[in-house]
Amino acid sequence: MKILHCADIHLGSKIESKFPKDKSSIRKRELLNTFSRMIDYAKSNDIRIILLSGDVFDKDKPTLKEKEYFYKVVKTNPEIDFLYLNGNHDKEGSFIEKDIPNLKTFSKETITTYYYDNVAISGIEITSSNSNVFYSRIILNEENINIFMLHGEISSSSGIDKIKLESLKNKNIDYLALGHIHKRDEGIIDERGIYVYPGNLEPRGFDECGEKGFVVLEVTDKIKHTFVPFSKRTIHDIVVDVTGIQSSFGILMEAKEKVGNLPYQDILRIRLVGELSLNAEIDESEIEVGLSSYFFVNVKNETTSAIDPSKYDNDKSLIGEFIRGVCSNKSYSDEEKQKLVGMGLRVISGKEVE
Repeated sequence: MKILHCADIHLGSKIESKFPKDKSSIRKRELLNTFSRMIDYAKSNDIRIILLSGDVFDKDKPTLKEKEYFYKVVKTNPEIDFLYLNGNHDKEGSFIEKDIPNLKTFSKETITTYYYDNVAISGIEITSSNSNVFYSRIILNEENINIFMLHGEISSSSGIDKIKLESLKNKNIDYLALGHIHKRDEGIIDERGIYVYPGNLEPRGFDECGEKGFVVLEVTDKIKHTFVPFSKRTIHDIVVDVTGIQSSFGILMEAKEKVGNLPYQDILRIRLVGELSLNAEIDESEIEVGLSSYFFVNVKNETTSAIDPSKYDNDKSLIGEFIRGVCSNKSYSDEEKQKLVGMGLRVISGKEVE
């Protein structure tokens, strides 16, 4: 038996604010399309069950368009069972249609279990009222292959949106299908079981870098799981040390070397770090234009300025006044002073500062 585990799809989500309007609109459509492509993948690979571990929608009251899209996908694929656990974004659940045979949901009151031959798939929605007590209700047959679904962050304590890992030990869980964390991760529960976060399906902003996709489980007398990269685009966070470089063109050449042969369909966040002299001429937009073959590029200047404060002791300019003010402030560390001076000089020169 094959099972697909995904989470945090966030249909209807806002897209990174740095994206221009046309790029944002494209990404919103791609978010929907990737969900459909995932279903096509499931059908082509004989996957019988899809685990949706929370936050299918971005809001607890999705728009009519988003709901109709999701239900159409489910209804037109009756050969696949969709096991849908509410997350913190879609926790109300009042929008879920109850009369779709292949859409299975979970309760916040009791643990619900669905059986497929020797595979038992259980889950419960974590709420403020049950977050400390639901662990004691987990009673799983050790003879079964047990998959348990939860939405929350693995923690050393329990609470709303928190999962106390210690309390899940020795519960006969083979695979804990999690959602909530948007980065792929996995770990050990005990000698028998593991927990897995598939991460989200498509990245929406620069805080969601790296490969995105879902996990496929092949179940026999045990579970073998494989991560499948699947997003339309990947966001890359690329650090470029520009110490000693004096021009935007020089930085562009350094950035291109760091970027290498990444696919042009991808999205780049270029973070400039290092120490620059005051007379360095840096234009972030020039670097972005030089990399415009990619879907979208954002350059973030995190450099510091190489400054000898003593050279500005008698400087009567605005820059001199600013540098002396920052460097004489004993509440800042030397590193903080360098960063503040760098930011201030960019503001004085009329450049954008994040």
